[in-house]
Amino acid sequence: MRTQVNSSLRRRQSSLKTLLGLDLRKTFVARRDSGLIKLALKVGRRLEKIGRKRRRFPVMGCPPLNLWMILQPLRAQDAPRYIHQIYLKELWRERGFFGRLGLVAGTFVWSVPLNLAAMAWLTAINGAAIAKSSGKSVVRQVLEQVQVAFVHNIMPPWYYQFDLHEDRKRAHAGAYLHRFELKGGLYKMISRRSGKLLKSPLRDKGKFAEVCAKSGLRTLPVIGIARGGALVTESGGRAQLPEDDIFVKPLGGRGGLGAEQWSYGDGQSWRSADGRQSTTDELMHYIQTLSRTETYVVQRRAIPHPNLTDLSNGALPTARILTIKGEGESWEAVAGIFRMAIGVNRTVDNYHAGGIAANIDLATGTLSRATDIGLTPDIGWLDRHPDAGGAITGRDLPFWPEVLALARRAHSVFNQRLVAGWDIAILQDGPVLVEGNSAPDTDIHQRVSGLPLGEGPFAILLVSHLQRALLGKREA
Repeated sequence: MRTQVNSSLRRRQSSLKTLLGLDLRKTFVARRDSGLIKLALKVGRRLEKIGRKRRRFPVMGCPPLNLWMILQPLRAQDAPRYIHQIYLKELWRERGFFGRLGLVAGTFVWSVPLNLAAMAWLTAINGAAIAKSSGKSVVRQVLEQVQVAFVHNIMPPWYYQFDLHEDRKRAHAGAYLHRFELKGGLYKMISRRSGKLLKSPLRDKGKFAEVCAKSGLRTLPVIGIARGGALVTESGGRAQLPEDDIFVKPLGGRGGLGAEQWSYGDGQSWRSADGRQSTTDELMHYIQTLSRTETYVVQRRAIPHPNLTDLSNGALPTARILTIKGEGESWEAVAGIFRMAIGVNRTVDNYHAGGIAANIDLATGTLSRATDIGLTPDIGWLDRHPDAGGAITGRDLPFWPEVLALARRAHSVFNQRLVAGWDIAILQDGPVLVEGNSAPDTDIHQRVSGLPLGEGPFAILLVSHLQRALLGKREA
């Protein structure tokens, strides 16, 4: 009994260390067996949804520290500042007296303490390493975090994520666009005021595959849908597991959570990416059991193009292409990254599962150096894949014009949203859509490129859409 108690205590201590150390790769791998990590992920998802049903502009984390910007006049010629101000002004406008009072009070009783705690946490993880590599003292890093927090509402995790300890990058701190501004209201405001706030099928992988098939968009083939304890084909018949590697993921999942990769071996044996063994009957029963609480999609495992296999540790690498509605009926690709899994996570290439990504030159399809999310100093910037050994910097992606064309066409089909992010795998015979994201993460592009999205075509087009939305409001 004492041995079991000690073992359980060690597991909890290990999970706590993983969480506090912001080790995303270990967090992703341990999520299945650690109750503490499961709870932390659940709480994180709940926090993101705070106020979403009641407000068009919910406070997704805490009241912004730069709320004072609502007092300043709008200047559309300064695109990033205009975007920040529109968000803040709309956040303020939709609230009544007590709601506004709550924003002001929350800044002092919630935002300031939270930022101070985050400064202590992130500086403890990164401060010494950054001081050693840059010569910038820990005290100076803290002072800079205070400055960007109160002037630009950039919290400490993003100070390190965007490498704002580098003076040349911090000089552009005001041009970084934030997830809470875009996903937290501006996208919806534009859609509502244009009369096109339609439900997007991108969150449902089954409907996504159905629309792609009707539109001639190439996707990964589906073996079956596991729902209510049964695995069935898209036509409703009973599905069987093939004698081939498979990939299993939640139908409405995101961030790679719940995804599993199973490799087929001789004699009806299977092995998961994290080392679990199973027979065909056991694996089928396992998938059916999973489907009693959540719907899953089962696909054949895709193999990357031969020129890209040395950039994979076993997980399928993908290009993430960010597109936005242009003028008329055009759809513009404004940013691109190439994502790769590393280390203990051999299932998905998602950035928030501890993967790395390299910026893509949209004109040529050439990769730059790769990096991780930047919350810890252990990875930095890489010229080669740390596991497979392939050169990253200077690598030209095969089928690049076709990749861009597929992203643009996909957005023209799934046109319910202003902005979309497309995960595209490059296989031996060309690119294929893996999935689409109706509110894609922008931090990953800003981290990997080293450039804020507020300085470039994304911001210019977004300002144009915001101006039209505001004009429509005044006319109404």
